[in-house]
Amino acid sequence: MKTVKLGNSNLNVSQIGLGTMAFGRWISEADSDAILDHAVNSGINLIDTADYYGPGQDEKPAYGDGTSETIIGNWLKRNPSIRSKIVLATKVGSNTNPVMSNPSLSRDHILQQVDSSLERLQTNYIDLYQAHLFDNNTPLAETLTTLSGLVDEGKIRSYGVSNYTEYQLTQALAIIKDRRLNPLTSLQNRYNILSKHDDQDVLKLAQRSHVGFLAYSPLARGVLTGKYLNGAMPSNSRAAHGEPLIKEYFNDDDQQAVEKLKAISDQTGTPMSQLAFAGVLSVPGITTALLGASKTSYIDDAIQAAELKLPQKVMAQLKSL
Repeated sequence: MKTVKLGNSNLNVSQIGLGTMAFGRWISEADSDAILDHAVNSGINLIDTADYYGPGQDEKPAYGDGTSETIIGNWLKRNPSIRSKIVLATKVGSNTNPVMSNPSLSRDHILQQVDSSLERLQTNYIDLYQAHLFDNNTPLAETLTTLSGLVDEGKIRSYGVSNYTEYQLTQALAIIKDRRLNPLTSLQNRYNILSKHDDQDVLKLAQRSHVGFLAYSPLARGVLTGKYLNGAMPSNSRAAHGEPLIKEYFNDDDQQAVEKLKAISDQTGTPMSQLAFAGVLSVPGITTALLGASKTSYIDDAIQAAELKLPQKVMAQLKSL
C-alpha cells in the first residue's frame, strides 16, 4: 500500500489506517488480533487507538478504561518485530473516570495518562499522541506546551489534535508559532461524503499549514455500506450494538444520499464502501482514511478502494451527494 508523509513529521503512514475504537468493546481480543495481523500483513502501518476506547464507552457516564490499548499492547508483546514497522497513535483527554465525567487536557492529566498508555501499549514511545477533544477548561497553551515537551522527552515522536474546529486549530497554530513549540503533526476529524461540508474550512487550513489530516468515520459508521437501507438492522452491526453516534445519520437527507450512492454502485459495479473510501481519499489535503474494521474482509475492501481509479464522471457524482 502507498504510504504518504504525515504533515511536517518524519512519519510515513499508509493511506488506510486501522481505527480500534471497538477493540474490547464488541470485538473480542482474539478477533482484534486477527484484524491487526491482517491489517499489517496487507500493508497498513497506522494503528490508531485512545485511552478512552473500551467497554466503558457504553456506560453512563461513559469512560475509558484503555482496553483497546491493552489488546494492542498484548499483540505487540507477542510480535515484537512489528513495533518498528508501524505508526502507533493514541489519544488523551476523554473521560477516564468511571465515577464521574472528568475529561481533561491539563498538564497533570496528560503526564499521568501518557505513562498509563505506554504501560498498556507495552512500548517505550508513542509515534503520534493526540488531544482527543478540545478542552474548554484548560488553557490551550498548557495543553500544547505539555505535548511538545513530551516530544523533547522522547515519550512521543509527534503530537496532534482531534475534533478541532477551524477556529480552535487557528488558535493552536498561533500558540505553537509564538512559543516556538515542536510543530503540530496532524488533525484527526470526522470526514465522509455525508459530513464533508462540515469540515471543508478546517481541512483547508490544515492543508495550508502542512498539518496532516486523518479522516475518521469514512464510512459514516457503516451507513455508507448500505447495510441500513430500508430500515434494515443487521444483528452484528454497530447500530444493533447500540452505538449512539450512528443515530445522527438516520435522517431523510442522509438516507437519500445513501440511496444515490447505491445507484452509483449498481451502475459502476463498485461496492458502496469502496466508493465511499475513494471519495474521501480523492480530497486534497486528506492523508489517511481510518477504517474501524470488525472483519478482516473489510480491510481488503478498503485497500481495493485506495487503489481505485474512478472516472471523472463518477467522482463528480460522489461529490454531488
